[in-house]
Amino acid sequence: MDNSAKVWPLSLRMVHWVSAVLVVGAFGYGVYMVQVVQNAAQRFELTQVHKSIGIAVLVITVVRLFLRIGATAPKPGPSAPLLLVAAKTAHIALYALLLAMPLSGWLMVTTTPVRVPTLAFGLFELPYPLAPALPTYRIARAIHVTSAIALASLIALHAAAALVHALMWRDRTLARMWRIAAADRRKA
Repeated sequence: MDNSAKVWPLSLRMVHWVSAVLVVGAFGYGVYMVQVVQNAAQRFELTQVHKSIGIAVLVITVVRLFLRIGATAPKPGPSAPLLLVAAKTAHIALYALLLAMPLSGWLMVTTTPVRVPTLAFGLFELPYPLAPALPTYRIARAIHVTSAIALASLIALHAAAALVHALMWRDRTLARMWRIAAADRRKA
């Protein structure tokens, strides 16, 4: 029996969970540095980590989109057509927000009047190709904050839906993204 058709490809499962960890980390750093930290030096360090995680999320999301385009999705279990449309819409929104968050963050740091360098993982400095522009910065910040709230809400809905599938409906939806297929075990 071919189990690989019953689960998402290993590459997509890996980038899904790595992305999930990074996004939760970026949220945590973002909220903590903005709401709690008053010390400028500590905030600078946290901001650099937050921006580095954002860069990683952007790269992983682009890789994930390319992997997803080339992957064959496991066939969904029986569901009401409206639920399938809602799930597809939620996934598209997740991808859009996973792109909007880091891009709006980069636009913020690129157009802020306070030119703080972005040191990606402490390895290299990202360029700022745009001149400081307070109106653009404000728009980018509004997009970043609004996208963060929307993404956090959508992730909560996504996780709740996965738990409903696993615990109430007892179907294989969560297992398709979590389970290690027999083909993966043979490769390891």
